[in-house]
Amino acid sequence: MMIKVVGTKSTTVIFMADKWNPKAQWDSRYLWMPLEIGNGKLWLNEPKPWSIDIKTGSYKFSN
Repeated sequence: MMIKVVGTKSTTVIFMADKWNPKAQWDSRYLWMPLEIGNGKLWLNEPKPWSIDIKTGSYKFSN
C-alpha cells in the first residue's frame, strides 16, 4: 500500500508493507519507508529510522 503526503514544499510517497517472519510470526513487523521516485524508476532505501514533516511533505533519515 502507498500513501501520498502532499506538503507545502514537496510530496512524499510512503510505502507500507508487512514484513513476515514465518518461523516466529509473533515477531513480524510493519515496514513504512519513503518511496524514491525518479528517472522512470521506483526504489526503497535500506530500512532505517526516518521522520516526515506532514506540513511541508519533506522527510529525512535519522542518524
